[in-house]
Amino acid sequence: MKKIISIVALMLFTCAMAFAQDGKKNVAVEEFTYNTSIGTNWVENLRNNIIGGITKTSRVNVVDAKNLTSLPSDKEARLVALGEIVDVILNCHFNSMTTGKNKEEYTCKASFTITLTDAKGGAVISTTPFEESWYTGDTQAEAITNCLNEVTSHMKKFIDDNFKSEAIVKQLDQVDDKKGVKTAYISIGSNAGITVGQMFDIMEEVEIAGEKASKKIGDAKAQEVVSGTLTLVKITKGGVEIKKAFDAGHNLIVVTRAKKDPFGLGDLLE
Repeated sequence: MKKIISIVALMLFTCAMAFAQDGKKNVAVEEFTYNTSIGTNWVENLRNNIIGGITKTSRVNVVDAKNLTSLPSDKEARLVALGEIVDVILNCHFNSMTTGKNKEEYTCKASFTITLTDAKGGAVISTTPFEESWYTGDTQAEAITNCLNEVTSHMKKFIDDNFKSEAIVKQLDQVDDKKGVKTAYISIGSNAGITVGQMFDIMEEVEIAGEKASKKIGDAKAQEVVSGTLTLVKITKGGVEIKKAFDAGHNLIVVTRAKKDPFGLGDLLE
């Protein structure tokens, strides 16, 4: 078995090398499982929308496991082989999809669950349920399509929640005498998929009882992505505290976070 796995790993080596230099997590998307009452064409539609939404964020490298035909079918051997080229495995179960008709409009409601697994050890990282509701169309097919298309916009928050990127405050830019830091440069950029509008938590590294810990002291928003490793951010909260910590020579860690999306509007809030 070890010999077979080694051969598979060798065949996938080229794929792994393609991602090795950019520092992003490599995520393999497996075939979806689903309730048998759901048509396979809609399962594929959901899968394509999830892959499209994740790819759009540019925050991780997406590997379509369907294209890795050399992978073994045995579950344990497959995990070992995938662990040679990716960091995380994404599985999804399409739980349910219901349609109806309200006067002249058709409606659709769908639910699915995404599970992320550590490809290096098989431990579950997170399980996230999704529910898409209140989508309509002139036909049943149009209502379903509209419902599943909305999934794409929700993948940014999913990636922000599950694949956080860290950086440091490199340099202060605009500083106000009373309000403190207004803008600053941080050590992350387009190489990590950062785009204008990305939100960040700013953490101050402190020492408590002889151990290092972090406490949040501010918020920031990407104003200009300067390069692959540099972004100008606008400080939206905590300008005074950030200046005080920076002037004191404390390490300021910047962590990506999702925008608050209480109504499930996805990119409409950006």
